Formats: sequence, structure tokens, C-alpha cells
Amino acid sequence: MLADFKKEFGLVNYNVCELGGNLVLPEYRGNGITTKLQTMELKLARKLGFDYIISMAHPDNIGSCKTLEKIGLDFVKETKLSNGFLRKLYILKLK
Repeated sequence: MLADFKKEFGLVNYNVCELGGNLVLPEYRGNGITTKLQTMELKLARKLGFDYIISMAHPDNIGSCKTLEKIGLDFVKETKLSNGFLRKLYILKLK
């Protein structure tokens, strides 16, 4: 799917990584675990020299959308992916 995202964002010629999903058990949600994990992933992406980091979330997943914005990714648009799933797309320029 990364190739699809790169085309969607117009980043075919850039070094791009995808910030993947994190699943936290319900009893541990709301403790900042995902924020901490994704912040570590951002630092690693910068260290590895990526130009951009992209991510997605279901529009109804308010927690994921808030976390992506909290760690600095910008909402770009809502779209249906090639697999038919509706997602909000986010991006952050690292360099």
C-alpha cells in the first residue's frame, strides 16, 4: 500500500515511510502509549533519513486521528483506498 500512498501524495520520487497502526488493549487506552510509540517511530524515521512519513486512520477512529495530529502529522484528505476502505490520510515532511 505504500506505493499507492506515494502516488496519492505525489511522492513517488521521495524516501517515504508509513507510520503503521498500533493496537492497545482497551484497559490500557488513554495512557499515552500510542503517542509514545509513534513519537519513537518518528524519531527513528528522521534518524534513518526519510523525507516524509505518512499515515492513515479510519474517519470514525477519533483517538487515532487525534494522536496523528498530536505528534505533528497534517491531515491531507479523506479518500477510499484501492481496497475500498475509507481512510483519512496524514503526512509530515521530515526534511
